[in-house]
Amino acid sequence: MNKKWHALAALLAPFMLIVACSQQDAGAPVVEEAAPPAADDHAKEAMIAEALSAAPASMASSAAVADWEGNVLKEGTGPYTCLPTPAGFEAGTSPMCMDEPWMAWADAWGDKTDFTIDRVGISYMLAGDSGASNIDPYATGKTEDNEWVVEGPHLMIIVPDNSLLAGLPTDPDNGGPYVMWKDTPYAHVMVPVDIAAAGAVESPLDDALSAANSNIAADARVVDWEGNVLREGSGAYTCFPTPPLFADGRAPMCMDAPWMAWAKAWQNKTDVLIDDIGISYMLAGDEGGSNIDPYGSEPTDDNEWVVSGPHLMIIVPDNSMLADLPTDPDNGGPYVMWRDTPYAHVMVPVGD
Repeated sequence: MNKKWHALAALLAPFMLIVACSQQDAGAPVVEEAAPPAADDHAKEAMIAEALSAAPASMASSAAVADWEGNVLKEGTGPYTCLPTPAGFEAGTSPMCMDEPWMAWADAWGDKTDFTIDRVGISYMLAGDSGASNIDPYATGKTEDNEWVVEGPHLMIIVPDNSLLAGLPTDPDNGGPYVMWKDTPYAHVMVPVDIAAAGAVESPLDDALSAANSNIAADARVVDWEGNVLREGSGAYTCFPTPPLFADGRAPMCMDAPWMAWAKAWQNKTDVLIDDIGISYMLAGDEGGSNIDPYGSEPTDDNEWVVSGPHLMIIVPDNSMLADLPTDPDNGGPYVMWRDTPYAHVMVPVGD
């Protein structure tokens, strides 16, 4: 099996052993085993730090951390469990943080079974990975025909219905997110994320492209807010500079086709009609918005104004797929903005 994920199955084994032991005959003798020696504190802290490097620092305080033998290294109160790089890889090359749908995904992948989820799942690998086949979920190494991909910082997204991924490419070099393991139960969206150091921008063109990952910026179309084309593009994304109303701040964005349709519907106050998942980039952050009012223009006492750092935004055709995601921006992970409106979307922090 692909070493990147092989240890996920092992992660479940200790918990299955606990369940099995709890079901033993109550009259059977119990053998007390000596407690294992205490883990070296320095090594433990290093493992925790490495695991948490997979996600934004804002998630660190609430995320749980476990090692690949199922030992809990840090208790958590948030929706994510983070794990360090599996044994056999260079330390720091493949840590990951998974939410509940992704843990279900990992369980199914380990057992080679189908799985069912009822909402969007988002996994973080902001430290990158050591490589995987783009077409074979169980490839263990690079071959001439298995499309081996070594990815930098990225997220991974799963959805309840893989038909929602039909409009996305499978080519890692397409200039944006792509589907890995397409035509398998384990299909997921790979979403490259590299965040450039913040700095002054010299033009609206530079400002617009600062919202995107580098592979998107290379061939994105750029348009200003008056509709003037600043640069033609051949990729899947259209990027916009900071809106004029934020003259003293930064809020550029890059949108794919579903998000362009969303933006038109929001502007016209009509329902959103899309067939595929949509992913928008705002890697330069924003100047704020109401978490509950799609048309709030400034903070008030009761409109839950939120100023966000680098983030992505996700939309799906059926907003019921977002029902179990939190709406609290401080929950320790992604959250839904504008829930109970046609314009509900997932805010996905990727930096601080």
